[in-house]
Amino acid sequence: MAKGKKYDFNLVLVDGSWTAEIVRKITSKKTVVSKSQAGFASEEEAKIWAETELKGFLQNQIERNARRIRLVSESVEENAEESAEESDESDESDESDESEASEKDDA
Repeated sequence: MAKGKKYDFNLVLVDGSWTAEIVRKITSKKTVVSKSQAGFASEEEAKIWAETELKGFLQNQIERNARRIRLVSESVEENAEESAEESDESDESDESDESEASEKDDA
């Protein structure tokens, strides 16, 4: 699978002023505007804004993804600990059941 840019920016001239848009690529044909700013006097101003906002936007995404990964891994660890405790408890109850059964056999 080819790896392309998921986020990019578009510059659009509307009624004599420039609009900068941060866009996210959903599919190969569909994009969504994540953030936009209108009213730039020149294309260069719009481009500078778009580039700086895109860098900040991507940094926020990286930090958010890192937090989510950390939360998921902590949750997985907690679930693993809980299941380990449950299996230890069931092992103990199995052992007590076996000892009771052997006592009945001896009698």
